Amino acid sequence: MTTTAIAGFNNPLSAARPEQGRLRRRFSPLVRTSSNPVALRRPGWAGSGTGQACAPVSLPGVIGAAVIRAARRSAGLTQRGLARRLAVSTATVRGWENGSVPLYCVSYTQLRHLADVLNGAGAKVGELAEMVLASQCDLLVTGMLHGFEDYAEVPPIDEHTTDGGAACGLLRWALNGRVPEPYHPYAPPQPLLAEPDPTRIAAIARDLGTGSDSGQLASFGQALADLVDP
Repeated sequence: MTTTAIAGFNNPLSAARPEQGRLRRRFSPLVRTSSNPVALRRPGWAGSGTGQACAPVSLPGVIGAAVIRAARRSAGLTQRGLARRLAVSTATVRGWENGSVPLYCVSYTQLRHLADVLNGAGAKVGELAEMVLASQCDLLVTGMLHGFEDYAEVPPIDEHTTDGGAACGLLRWALNGRVPEPYHPYAPPQPLLAEPDPTRIAAIARDLGTGSDSGQLASFGQALADLVDP
């Protein structure tokens, strides 16, 4: 079986993301296989109820994908038009927007360029901070579903801060389809994660909320579990 690293821009993992070093430190590379282009070979997958492990259904970058898609639409650009402005292929933009190329695989410098181009085209959403936060949320969800999340650094959903509120909005959108207000005109009200992935996230979150980890993640787990319900 042949494996190939998922890419974004030109070799996205070669450029450091200095302002977001914590994302790089926690990164666990994705691989695609010939039989399943988005399968992640990781232990700890959620059980199927039959005693066998089952792979998550959702692609690894759906939250970042929704942010970029909405930003492009708000700027009145097609995928081809955005690709031209960025000097990348249309396939690259398509990969970001279908979630097969998660934003945490894109360097900070390249992510900033993407945000600048969208902003210059008149995008109403999709600023750099939103993209970085979306990449953190995707990394959290992907790690939880695939069993490699260590919770060393997570979006601050259990904190009453601007970033915490924005992260809650993105994760709620992913889990139950409640679109954050700024994105309403550019995105349909539907979950970004495919079933049964939200159910798996809810089960893991409830386990964290019980304090099974000595209570260190109880508030985070409870806050995440609360986001699952509409």
